Amino acid sequence: MSYVRSLIWFWLIYQCAVTSLVYQHTVYQRRLNPTYDNGTTPILSSTVPTFQACINKCHNQPPCDSLVFDIVTLKCSLYEGKTVEEEITINQIYHQVLNKTVHRDIIEYAQYLCSGKSPGYIYNETVPVCYKIDPGPRTLVEAVSFCGESGGHLLQIDTERKQRLVENLRLEKTESISKYRVDGKKTGGKWTFLDGTPITVFFWYPGEPANNFIDGASSIALRVGHQGKWDDINATWTHGSICEKDIKFD
Repeated sequence: MSYVRSLIWFWLIYQCAVTSLVYQHTVYQRRLNPTYDNGTTPILSSTVPTFQACINKCHNQPPCDSLVFDIVTLKCSLYEGKTVEEEITINQIYHQVLNKTVHRDIIEYAQYLCSGKSPGYIYNETVPVCYKIDPGPRTLVEAVSFCGESGGHLLQIDTERKQRLVENLRLEKTESISKYRVDGKKTGGKWTFLDGTPITVFFWYPGEPANNFIDGASSIALRVGHQGKWDDINATWTHGSICEKDIKFD
């Protein structure tokens, strides 16, 4: 059984005096027994009032490839990929995205939101992510402040798509910079993002992390020439930065 969700948005961009029509069309198919893995985590999990609301959430999240809705707890979980966290029960509904088509104007609008008021930011529609690379030497505290000045934060590599993105970046080495900071810090023996979220999937370069720093002083960077794989670095040493800015369509 297939389920179709379509939506038309009208954006009025006053700065550019342009009216833009955005159309998105998503086709879902219900599956009874999807593959499950306890190591899989949803990209978004929240309580919603109806199954339709869960469908809407997936529809508005570009990385969403499948969803699980619990008709008893009203919990809606969105996944990147077809594999879910646990075996589907009789109280749960599982749908896969068969096809998602987005009118080109939404990409242009996202590019506008990404770089329109923040020079240097680039929008990658595949991930999707809005990011910028800056070679200025900064400590972890300074890098966080620098990214925050443009409404962003250090790049949080929390999906395989983001990791594939950084693996294809052409990071430039300068006289003083050979590494670029991304989000992540080791505190109390555990690696977390700076917002406190535990890091569950790691993409270390072979031999890393070296664990040469005292607790609380380790952070994460990408070393030039290491194909986007992670390196642990001292939080007080100066390195380049990769910032990320969240795009909100509301």
